[in-house]
Amino acid sequence: MTLVVLLSTAACGGSDGGGDGERTAASSTTLTTAATSTSESTLGDGGGGATSSTSSTTAGDGFEGRTTPTSAPAPSGTDAALLSAVRVTGERGFDRVVFEFTDDQLPGYDIAYLDGPARQDGSGEEVPVAGEALLEVRLAPASGVNLLDGTFEQTYTGPDRVHGDTGVVTEVVRIGDFEANLTWVIGLDDEAAYRVEVLRDPPRIVIDLATT
Repeated sequence: MTLVVLLSTAACGGSDGGGDGERTAASSTTLTTAATSTSESTLGDGGGGATSSTSSTTAGDGFEGRTTPTSAPAPSGTDAALLSAVRVTGERGFDRVVFEFTDDQLPGYDIAYLDGPARQDGSGEEVPVAGEALLEVRLAPASGVNLLDGTFEQTYTGPDRVHGDTGVVTEVVRIGDFEANLTWVIGLDDEAAYRVEVLRDPPRIVIDLATT
């Protein structure tokens, strides 16, 4: 029998309180990374690395990112990565969105700007997201619910809409947790160059978006 779990988008609980620690832990690494290729190949653990094109854009303050789609596979042998926190912060020259996971597991990712509205996984219903540009972040295999031990414990208890003190990011909205595909959409005032970094202690996927 196939088990299919579809989470509702009702908000539950508050956002993770570790934002200040995240900025301290990740900023020094990210600021010295000119492009996303290093972090993407780290996620693949030598298993192919990123599968996207290598075009990049240089924004103000020397920020190097991209507006084209990018992706990377999950490390081989990965169980579903369990989301524990989502954080949104503003930094000098960029906004940062952090997806943190438990138990040293990291998913693969597909990230791309949407041509149309955000749509709920499974139902296809339109989900309103504030902003003129929408960057979809699809993480797999991943979930906010522990499907591995049969407990169905929620590992992510934060809100479905996350906000922060940001320059270009309007909100980050969960639009799906369906069949080990976890999907969030980043709303922005305008399309911005972005870069991706993967950190492992604790396991995080970090997306920086240029604000200048």
